[in-house]
Amino acid sequence: MLRDTLLRRTSLQHFPGGSLNFERFETDNVHECVDFIQGLIERSARVNGVSIEEMRKGVKIIATGGGAHRFYELFSETLGIEVRSEDEMECLIEGLKFITLIPDEAYYFSDELIQSVTHPPPSGSGKNHPPNVLERPSPNPPQYAVTFEKNPSPELPCLLVNIGSGVSVIRVDEDGKYERVSGTSLGGGTLWGLLSLLTPATTFDEMLALSEKGDNANVDMLVGDIYGQDYSKLGLKSTTIASSFGKVFKGQTKHNYSAEDISKSLLYAISNNIGQIAYMNAEKYHLDRIYFSGFFIRGHASTIATLSYAIRFWSKGTKRALFLRHEGFLGAIGAWIKNIDGDHHGQSLHEP
Repeated sequence: MLRDTLLRRTSLQHFPGGSLNFERFETDNVHECVDFIQGLIERSARVNGVSIEEMRKGVKIIATGGGAHRFYELFSETLGIEVRSEDEMECLIEGLKFITLIPDEAYYFSDELIQSVTHPPPSGSGKNHPPNVLERPSPNPPQYAVTFEKNPSPELPCLLVNIGSGVSVIRVDEDGKYERVSGTSLGGGTLWGLLSLLTPATTFDEMLALSEKGDNANVDMLVGDIYGQDYSKLGLKSTTIASSFGKVFKGQTKHNYSAEDISKSLLYAISNNIGQIAYMNAEKYHLDRIYFSGFFIRGHASTIATLSYAIRFWSKGTKRALFLRHEGFLGAIGAWIKNIDGDHHGQSLHEP
């Protein structure tokens, strides 16, 4: 559970200054979210000197995504408040346009940083990574420095790659119109599901923690394993993955592989695949700006570096992957923006 995550701005075009506060609850713990909202209602009623019933009349949940329908009865009946839904893709785009206006929000990894994360120097080499200079809204803040976008603005057109259980690739035109142009079922849910079968980890954060200690070279077949060196003619380094999990079964001998190595290998496999799909769509639609969002990322250094490397590799350095500090909240922010003036009305879920 993530608490006390803030997004601050004194003023922003037509938006009033202030702070947005975020909370994250896993789907399996949705009742904790209900209890949290109930606590807010009760506390607000006390502060304003009104009854809880009166306070509920002024509370409205703006929901987006599958949970807006799946948990409608839970929220509306348990809390006794209005629940309205907004289109998921539209909210993602609105959230992206808003959040890219915030300073120190959109960032990228330099080529040097990508290399230092994906291929760290041997222990005892005396080389140190740059310290983390940013308090990140993720369960396990990685230790690295990032480069922020200068002059924050919603630079369109762009490609938005939203990674949740699955992956959606969305083309956003210069005028803000959008289209879901691609996607894949191999996303965060795939990583979570397979690692649940292959490792003792039970949560996504535990799986990421395992991957931090792993060495994918013990599981993956690398270019160096095949050629004994770099394949310079094709621009492939000896450390490039030739076959994910390619070493798991060789000959008639079956080895025991560590949960850490398996986690790192699968994280790389999923992330590399998503990165290549993103690149191909950016190339197809002639887009240079590629934003990655979704709670799959979680500010995790290896995930960010792998996605970044895939974009830089396939584009031969002409495109760059961009990330967001509040990568998992675009939909929530977009739903809020669409209702901030009080005039917009989403779809009431109890209406036909």
